[in-house]
Amino acid sequence: MDPLIILMLLALLLSAAAIFIFEDLLYIVIIFGAFSMVMSVIWQQFNAPDIAITEAAVGIGMTVILVTVVTKIGRRPH
Repeated sequence: MDPLIILMLLALLLSAAAIFIFEDLLYIVIIFGAFSMVMSVIWQQFNAPDIAITEAAVGIGMTVILVTVVTKIGRRPH
């Protein structure tokens, strides 16, 4: 397997684990956005550009919506 793919899969695992470490909701949303972008690059590397574009679009859209929600409700869970 390509070392770049292995590195990106490791980044996915680290970002998934980091979600459980942070308590600040804004940090979690930013990590989610990074997870989505890395996942779209992985799909592109697997020669699935249609899935990569969909993942990028959905990831960007969800990140914008989640940042809006976090700014409305606050950054710390109650």
